[in-house]
Amino acid sequence: MYAAQSLPGPLEVSAAAPLPEGSRTALLVVDMQNDFVEEGAPRQVHGALEIVPAIASAVERMRIQGDLIVWTCRAYSADGSNVEAARKPGFKKNPHTVAGTRGAEIVDGLTPWPNDLNVTTPSYSAFFRTDLDLKLREAGVSKIVGCGVDLSRCVRATLVEAISLGYECSVLAPAVASRDDQALNQNLADLADLDITVEE
Repeated sequence: MYAAQSLPGPLEVSAAAPLPEGSRTALLVVDMQNDFVEEGAPRQVHGALEIVPAIASAVERMRIQGDLIVWTCRAYSADGSNVEAARKPGFKKNPHTVAGTRGAEIVDGLTPWPNDLNVTTPSYSAFFRTDLDLKLREAGVSKIVGCGVDLSRCVRATLVEAISLGYECSVLAPAVASRDDQALNQNLADLADLDITVEE
């Protein structure tokens, strides 16, 4: 039998990872790419095309306010070598958002500007194995507003990790889409329960 061991004392927040400072807000536009948005696209998300005007309006409004606009996108290799292990079988059957193809481009109606931040994400959370956290801190960002697709996957994963990193977070309800209305509403409720503000 194993001997019982005493539990360690309370953990302290590392001085090497301070909470975000500054007062700037960033709008994270998640995966609004042709292969996720266009009618008949390989991985079209239910309602994604309909939220383009709401996202465009938010981008314009927040640019005027001096906020940072962040575009997060997938860019897979044609051979699927950089696709997550769990998603490889599906990718082989239905390739999407391949780097250099039209499917990986931002959908018409949304236009990144040169001074926006672009992040290529290898998995659900835009913070996973990227320098997004560092770039946001350098820009003085302490609040994140999320929009885009898919709410139940990448948008949710990104906002939940942002909360863990110390950012104040909200989600733009009219500017997110998910696989169906039930999933959309359930995930909005879940995010609200995690103290992420749902903006109408």
